Amino acid sequence: MRKVLIIILTTVTSAVGLIFLFTMLVQHEFADQLNPFVPEEDVYVIVEGEGEELGSGRVEYTLTGITEDGEEREVTFTASAPLREGATLRLETKRTYVKSWEEVDL
Repeated sequence: MRKVLIIILTTVTSAVGLIFLFTMLVQHEFADQLNPFVPEEDVYVIVEGEGEELGSGRVEYTLTGITEDGEEREVTFTASAPLREGATLRLETKRTYVKSWEEVDL
């Protein structure tokens, strides 16, 4: 019984460790969305350019923004319609995953 318990605990610990390592090393939007160890942070951007049409009315933007700590970050996100040129947006992010965005007045 003790050997079975040790095998089960080792397997579970190894699986959790591998999942953690994978999600920390792989910077992919889906991995960042699911990983509870990636902190959420706000990034502020100013809309410049028209974005790239994806079809079905979706528009993809890749912009450089600033975090609350003053660090520059490049973020990619989509909108359901073209955004107003010069608009300031607050993006809720988890590394490469953009959870949501809203226009703000600064």
